Amino acid sequence: VLMSQGIPERIDRLPIGTGPYQYADYQKNHYIRYDVNNDYWQGTPASKALLFDITPKSSLRLAKLMTGECDAVAFPARVDHQIIREREDLVLAEKPGLNIGFWAFNTERPPFDNPSVRKALAYAIDKNTLIEAVYFDSATRAKSLLPAASWAYQADAQDTGYNPVLARQLLDEAGIEPGFTMSVWAIPVERAYNPNAQKMAELIQRYLADVEVEVNIVSYDWSTFRRQLRQGNHDSVLIGWSADNGDPDNFYRPLLSCDAIPSGTNRARWCNPAYDEILDRALQTEDVDIRKALYFQANELLFDKLPMVPIAHAFRYQAYREELNGMAINPYGGVRLGGVTKQRD
Repeated sequence: VLMSQGIPERIDRLPIGTGPYQYADYQKNHYIRYDVNNDYWQGTPASKALLFDITPKSSLRLAKLMTGECDAVAFPARVDHQIIREREDLVLAEKPGLNIGFWAFNTERPPFDNPSVRKALAYAIDKNTLIEAVYFDSATRAKSLLPAASWAYQADAQDTGYNPVLARQLLDEAGIEPGFTMSVWAIPVERAYNPNAQKMAELIQRYLADVEVEVNIVSYDWSTFRRQLRQGNHDSVLIGWSADNGDPDNFYRPLLSCDAIPSGTNRARWCNPAYDEILDRALQTEDVDIRKALYFQANELLFDKLPMVPIAHAFRYQAYREELNGMAINPYGGVRLGGVTKQRD
């Protein structure tokens, strides 16, 4: 309809769908309102309307939740988790997420085109300390691209440990002189897969100083950051990925396949035909055991070449008032509200 009217650009303001609610009103920087969809195929929802209150500041979102001005808060700040847990009128729901936070090296730039240099840098950092300092208790250590929630997760996947002596040795063997300088780009926004990339970059800066590598931390506004990153102007970057679905291919292919370089999701800009062939073979069969074995092969290849360092798989959180029933989060971070009801006093 919008195409026929010559206004296709208004699709963001006039969305359509078949869900339990339908768009009603939007006030920029204030709210989005949805009314019930009486023609919903699974029956009329219990709640007659939804109001999404746009409140960027996490402390204000928490205040609105505590006073009852809002019934639920998506992605509550980690510093607020304990406050929420201690209140009897609030609930903090938790679920392992299908995501990964990682440190990717630009393999098109020397010396990061050398796997030995990449491994040296990986051995120079203590991932456990990074996770404790940045995620607190809200993430698990990543050994490979896939989190434990995936059916293709490999519990015994090889992982780099913390070994600064080996790191310096590998750097020497690769001809990297003490005082070598590199950049670590840190995403300027909070994401579930990395809630504080700036802090993580500062920790990595200290670790690399111990192996005589100097780090410049780089960050821009989000728009500029994405544009510069897509152009491959980084040495390395702290970023991550949240899956669109539960299939392993949704991690392996967009993050590290050759085709994902021009599309902009392969932050390592790494292209390995043998790796791509493994992924293609895994999609050519429906046998889960065969697919799992192939993804294990991919893990071995990635550990050998190490275009990126897997760091953490973060949990997903949803905070809401205890009078809500039917709230459930999924590992992708979304929440279904069609079956949610609110107890009345």
